[in-house]
Order: sequence, then structure tokens, then C-alpha cells
Amino acid sequence: MLSDRSKLERFAEFLRNAERIAVLSGAGISTESGIPDFRSTGGLYHTTSAEIFDIDFFQRHPEQFYTAIAPVYRAILAAEPNAGHLALAELEKRHQKRVMIVTQNIDSLHNKAGSSDVAEIHGTFRTLTCLNCEKQFDAVGFQASLATGAVLCCPDCGGLLKPDITFYGEELPFAPFAAAQRAMWEARLLLVLGTSLVVHPAASLPRECDSGIPYVIVNKTETWFDDRCDLVFHDSIGKVLSDVSEFL
Repeated sequence: MLSDRSKLERFAEFLRNAERIAVLSGAGISTESGIPDFRSTGGLYHTTSAEIFDIDFFQRHPEQFYTAIAPVYRAILAAEPNAGHLALAELEKRHQKRVMIVTQNIDSLHNKAGSSDVAEIHGTFRTLTCLNCEKQFDAVGFQASLATGAVLCCPDCGGLLKPDITFYGEELPFAPFAAAQRAMWEARLLLVLGTSLVVHPAASLPRECDSGIPYVIVNKTETWFDDRCDLVFHDSIGKVLSDVSEFL
């Protein structure tokens, strides 16, 4: 078994040798910025019904959605990128790598950290679209209303504002998912960060990669993908990516 230092040295070698790096990120990287994982014990899916994320339910009962989601929504808007997000942005800026990030997260923290190639396959909470006039707004401007759990309405036409996330009953946004598949096809190194790979179709994306490239996973718990990876770290993403940067 490799020592921790040997694993980091090998990881650094993978990073140095790969010009195109695909990253699949999940809730585990966002929890390190203080954003709760909806599926964890005590998460939103355990404290309220997942039905609030059904598009038909949202349109019929927007007041129940906004009452339930308001505290999490405010936390997402206030969150800042952590060491993991920043390390990925640094690979692109300082080390001149093409880092193609595919994220299941809806917090846009990869973008906020400075990464330029991000496919948000489940959408984002940082913008909202009016279901009536289809005008888009920055969610930051509605924080006062979110603090009260009020239904968000379009300031222009009064229509219901829907966060630009993918609700149950909606198709994944075509362009981001197509970009995600392309990232996997083009990758010469795959990093799987903070996802247990149980939510489809995102969980199937690693299968799109060339089987000859290195796979690295960093996740607190075991996944079905661990046995297929060249390196596995059951540790903090921010810690591992910060540690490996010292070997680059």
C-alpha cells in the first residue's frame, strides 16, 4: 500500500502529465464551504419532503417551497469557495491546464472561485427565471425576500420566479450535459470529487472516459468506483488538493 506521501506524489505526476483534466464534483466539495448536503442525515430531504423539488408541486405550492428552502438558499448565496474550489481554479490559471468541471452542485462556487469551464448539469440557485415573461434575474437581489421565506415574484410582470435548478419532472439542461459528456471524452485525467456516484445520469459519466487514463477519487466514503481508480483518498477534498499542490 502506498504511503500518503507516495500517493500525493503520484497524484501530482498525473496532474503534471495531463493537459486536459475532467472533474466530476458533488456535494462533498460544497459541504466544505458550509453548504449542507440535502441527502445526508439531517439534510433537507430528511427534514422536509423531497416533493418540494417536484416541478408540478412547485408551481402549485410555491409558498411551501420557498418557506422550506429559504435558509438553505441564503446559505448558498452567502457561501464562499473553499480550498478545493480554489485549487482547481489554480490548476487552470497557474499551471495552464484545461480543467473541465462537471458539477452536480447548484451553488456556482466553481465559477465564483474563477474556474472558466464549468458545466452545471443540475442548474444553479444563483439565478431565477420568471415563468411568465421568462426574464432572468440574479438571486442576490432577492435576499431580503428570502430572509422571510416569501414567494419570489418577477419585479416586471409579477409572475412566479423559479430558481434555475433542475426540478424533478424536468429534463437536465441539454447544453451543460452535452458539455459534460464532451469533457469526459476529451479528458486525459479524471478527478471525482465529493460524490458517492448514486444519482443518475451524473453517476454514469465516468464510464464515458477513456479506460486508459488515470482515475482519481476523493470522497469521504467508499463508492462503487473506488476499485476502478488508480488513486483513492477518503479525506477532505480541500486538504488533498492543497497537499498535492505542494508537489507540483
